[in-house]
Amino acid sequence: MASLAGCPGGGRETETVPTERPPPETGTADGTATRSPVQTTTDAPSRFGTVVDITAVGGDPGGDEPVTDLIKRHAGDDTLIEFPAGTYALDRLSLTGLTNLGLRAVEGADVSLRPTRPSREIGPTLIDLTDMRNFLYEGIDLDFRQSGRGGMVHLLATDDFEFRNVRVRGRYPPDVTGFRFEVVTPKSAGIVENVRLSGGSIDGSDSVGIYVGHTHAGTLTIRDCVVENFPNNGVYASSPGRVDGLSGSNGPVHVLGGRFRNNNIANVRLGSTGSSVQNATIVVDEIPPKADGGLDPRGIRMRARRGQLVKNCDVRIKAPVPSCSGGIVVHSAAGRATVRNTSVHVNTDGVPAINALRPDNGQRGPILENVAITGSASTETAVDITERSGTRIRRSTIEQTGANRSGIRFVRSNDCLVADTRFQVTGDPIVATESNIVRRNLSLSDPAGGNSTD
Repeated sequence: MASLAGCPGGGRETETVPTERPPPETGTADGTATRSPVQTTTDAPSRFGTVVDITAVGGDPGGDEPVTDLIKRHAGDDTLIEFPAGTYALDRLSLTGLTNLGLRAVEGADVSLRPTRPSREIGPTLIDLTDMRNFLYEGIDLDFRQSGRGGMVHLLATDDFEFRNVRVRGRYPPDVTGFRFEVVTPKSAGIVENVRLSGGSIDGSDSVGIYVGHTHAGTLTIRDCVVENFPNNGVYASSPGRVDGLSGSNGPVHVLGGRFRNNNIANVRLGSTGSSVQNATIVVDEIPPKADGGLDPRGIRMRARRGQLVKNCDVRIKAPVPSCSGGIVVHSAAGRATVRNTSVHVNTDGVPAINALRPDNGQRGPILENVAITGSASTETAVDITERSGTRIRRSTIEQTGANRSGIRFVRSNDCLVADTRFQVTGDPIVATESNIVRRNLSLSDPAGGNSTD
């Protein structure tokens, strides 16, 4: 993890057209909701003044001759380079300072780029795109099935961009990250949509699935993506929220929909003010590949700043992992977060569904609304709140059927509320240590049957 803290180094699936959604809600410091800017992106080829067919200028769809120099030669402002069906060989590609450039598969074509050499020769970055404005990349897959071949795609945009409908085939070499995105101007927006990375990387690797760099200052939406089996975070989007020596630009990141499965450290990791995870499925049902820092496959992790929102998500911790900090974790450096209309299923003994760690600077506790916690986990507690005054838990359900499993544990937390919540646990429903808790309209179902009201 330390090396990435600032800068990380079969056939096509049927493409789907995501349903139009309203702009994402975002959390705020007091737990209310705001609206983020609407994405204003388009994939219409008519927006380009020049269209270049890569095969018409000598590109080899059989993959024998690299197309790197052809792309460099024809890439320009207001230009779309289209790729007919085929597999195209690629050396390291670097483009910079272009406006309204597109790299796009012909409609309906099965197109892949394949590295000409292993990453130890080309380097960890395969495609480097910097200072790009109104950039489009669509429908061109990455074929990394040959052993040792694979590289990061780095896109640093100074205006809006679109990156859509991309499948990575194969597994990443050790210490090679999948994608790095950042929009460095505050009023600009980028969208990463229907990107699928299922191969991950291997034990002991530092590979990340999707990384958001610390200079990200605009709005980034990661929509309907699949990220699986990475040892150092699936979506690593907390760097813009850094407040240390490499302070981040605090651009919000919204993860909308998608599946994130068996990624170590965190499946989804946020850190910018007002970021969100919505309508996503997060699953740990196998032991993920380990990073050098060990094994701790959290579901969702809030790592810095405050005001993040988790809404309409399904989080499941089912694998017998030897260590896991929780399904949803609020880190010590993070402030108030909101979890709403979300289910957290935990079968792994001793693992909390929600874990708000002792804060560094006295930040307020989380707001949990309409949260359903289920599963057969035993021992410890379903919800852990440590030194987080002001915690609010409303209209929720905590059902944990394993032995000696308590409901909510408060430690040195005052001005807290638990209301309109139902417990079915084998231990104590609420454990309060040096804490002040207001309880309203609570019900308890015990394993022997029968109900009681607090």
